[in-house]
Amino acid sequence: MSRTYYADFKAKGSIMMKKLILSIAFLLFAGTFTSLSAQEYFNQYRLSPEEKEMIASQAAASSGNASQKDAVMSSQSSIDWGKKTFRSLVDLDIQKAGIVIPSGKASAVDHIQLNLPKLVKDPLLSIYVDDTNTLSDLVISGTVTLEELTRIISGSKQTPPVFTSGGAKLQTQNTIQLQEIGSLLVKHKTPYSPTQPISRVSSRAYTGIIIDARGTLPVKNEFISSKVSPCLFPKVYSEDMELLYERNMVEPDVVRKDAIVQYGSSPRLQDYTERVGTDPLWITAKKVYGINRCDPVISRDDYLRILSVKENIELLRQGKVVILIDADELSHSVSAPLKDESYYISYYNIRENFPEELVPETIINDGPTGIQFTLADLKFVADSSELLPEEQPRIHEIAESLKRYIAMDEYSILVEGHTADVNKPNGQLQLSIERAQAIIEALVEEGIDRSLFTYKGYGGTQPIADNSTAEGRAQNRRVTITVTPKSSYIQRQ
Repeated sequence: MSRTYYADFKAKGSIMMKKLILSIAFLLFAGTFTSLSAQEYFNQYRLSPEEKEMIASQAAASSGNASQKDAVMSSQSSIDWGKKTFRSLVDLDIQKAGIVIPSGKASAVDHIQLNLPKLVKDPLLSIYVDDTNTLSDLVISGTVTLEELTRIISGSKQTPPVFTSGGAKLQTQNTIQLQEIGSLLVKHKTPYSPTQPISRVSSRAYTGIIIDARGTLPVKNEFISSKVSPCLFPKVYSEDMELLYERNMVEPDVVRKDAIVQYGSSPRLQDYTERVGTDPLWITAKKVYGINRCDPVISRDDYLRILSVKENIELLRQGKVVILIDADELSHSVSAPLKDESYYISYYNIRENFPEELVPETIINDGPTGIQFTLADLKFVADSSELLPEEQPRIHEIAESLKRYIAMDEYSILVEGHTADVNKPNGQLQLSIERAQAIIEALVEEGIDRSLFTYKGYGGTQPIADNSTAEGRAQNRRVTITVTPKSSYIQRQ
């Protein structure tokens, strides 16, 4: 083999290898819930700015965030909790798709059907399942799989396609029944009854229960107020945090068919008689509870009025419950984080340049809602929100990465605190909130704008390791910082 031929062969091999690495990188970037452990590939084969842009553009398109000029399909989603539907209006650009009409109409419909899950997925994953979880949380935990959701999306009702924009686009509407998702999460076979209180009050039998949770309510255990948000499986508590109602108290067939509550915003009884009859017990919610603000809190007297009569307990078993919420919470458009090309370039730059050897126990992922820093085994003063000085390097490097690679006016930052579970739920919840706030204060001192931050605390409700071991508890004592790009109500692919 001549030197010239060998050099040419070697150069072509290098190019082929780089293309292979780029393909691997793209596949890993495109995985919504992948930890992207391809960092060693990127470090070994340094990418040019053009190659970074190519990967970022492909990843953005895969996540439903292609640029407007490149997009072949677009989708706008909305949710109606009263009708229990999630709708997506989908447009296909005939010319960009390279489809000839009218002969290619069937191919256009097939194209929509094939790519629909990619467009609908992110908005759908944002819906609340219960007081602590979104649908994306359940996918991450493995409770629900993307394959199951894809089957639901692909099998949902679709209107006949029609031409719009002077025949340039083909449009159809896709409707998912929320109960199909809820049914995946019904695991019990026999419902249980709420714990019977010692106290009793004078009461009588009713035909159903209506809880008016409209307006802004105080948040239980926090010094703020909030509207009540709908979810697939709300709980109802007394003011003493006695659990009155949750999914496993309802007959499983009822949950699958009708959900555990009917949501509405109208105060007219005739709108709900099919669910709660003509003589329901009307209750006014006193507070709201939960990370996602989904759970109404009622007075203890109303709690006892229900549990003092066996016929009313049966109402719970049969799901004869209506919750009234504000109209803007009942039905609205659904957005998703705009993970466009600039987002993925920022994400790549942070991963490429983050000094992992100097910042142990810190993982950086492309999370469902943004760039996610997970700080495990955080060191605080015992039972306190005071960070120990040894944690300062971690905070400093994260702040420097954000300031260097993130256009802050395009992002918000959510800090979520978690504790180990030591059987003190109320104390753990408050401590997790205070520790999230402590991280915010530390980042603000590093020069990050305070107005960008929000926080949540989960206590010990979302463990990632075994709480029975010291090592497991250390992993559960963590804070997650999610840098979320601005949202978009239009997904493009």
